Amino acid sequence: MTDLELDAFLRKYTAIEELLDDCSNPDDKEAVKQEYLELPSEILDEAMFIPPGQDITFSVHPRFSPVDTHRHSFIELIYIYSGECHQTINNNRVSMKKGELCILDTNTFHSIAETGRDDIIINCLMRKSYLDWAFLSRLSGNDIFSSFLTHAIYENKHSNEYILIHSGDNEKISRIMNAILCEYFDKQPCSGEIINSYMVILFAEMLRMYKGDVNERNYSALKNTKITDIIHYLQSNYKTVTLESTARHFNFNSNYLGKVLKKITGSTFIDLVHQIRLSQACILLRNSDVSVQTVANEVGYENINFFYRIFKRKYDCSPAEYRKSHSPALA
Repeated sequence: MTDLELDAFLRKYTAIEELLDDCSNPDDKEAVKQEYLELPSEILDEAMFIPPGQDITFSVHPRFSPVDTHRHSFIELIYIYSGECHQTINNNRVSMKKGELCILDTNTFHSIAETGRDDIIINCLMRKSYLDWAFLSRLSGNDIFSSFLTHAIYENKHSNEYILIHSGDNEKISRIMNAILCEYFDKQPCSGEIINSYMVILFAEMLRMYKGDVNERNYSALKNTKITDIIHYLQSNYKTVTLESTARHFNFNSNYLGKVLKKITGSTFIDLVHQIRLSQACILLRNSDVSVQTVANEVGYENINFFYRIFKRKYDCSPAEYRKSHSPALA
């Protein structure tokens, strides 16, 4: 798919958009909405909007109809491909123009005003698991931005922030988004891998641009140490790392560091290490045929029974079952 083909695809009306655009009488338009458009509930669950087996999905926002106030359990990235978009986010009026991006944390209340013919809005929905440790560890250089993402992933109840990226004049972001959308709407071999790679580049470019003001109340406790530096350290040393060794490396008291990490991520230090180890175990299970015992040892577990137990608790299946269902040969 070329950029021209993408543009034609995105601008093409759906059947409902054709009906709404043809309605000159407001009462007729309202009747069409009532008959064909299902109003969203207040809380939208990812199971309804992200297909099984996928961690990220893209869609074109429907034109000519407003969306009532709602929140969701997934992370949403909104991109204005064309025209403009007027939202109300946490009771704040937010207007976006062509080329701009907005990241909505989980449980963020927002609504979208009615859009016009040239207002093409792209919705990118991501499970929290999509932005894993490997993704976060690359986002160095702006700790407020990466801390926002960390908070979105590991805090379940109180996450309700958003970040607006004023990228309207950034041609690089426009090119990256076009490349992602071409791959997504015209899937080819390896499209998934290409999209994931572009997403890392997109977030890195957004990180460069971000100059907003996110509430830093939970992040100032680490002073000059970036949360992403700690994440990178844990990733590099996950086989043998301890709270004490991490605290020594960053010149913190171990009890203090444990409390701060718990406050930022919502998880204990050992739980964070388990998450990284299990993520690495999944990579080995998907891409090698080494024994489960070897996988457990490779990621830092000597007790195979303990490995089976926490793996089952995390993924609701055994390592062997995970390997069978996620084998590239079966994909």
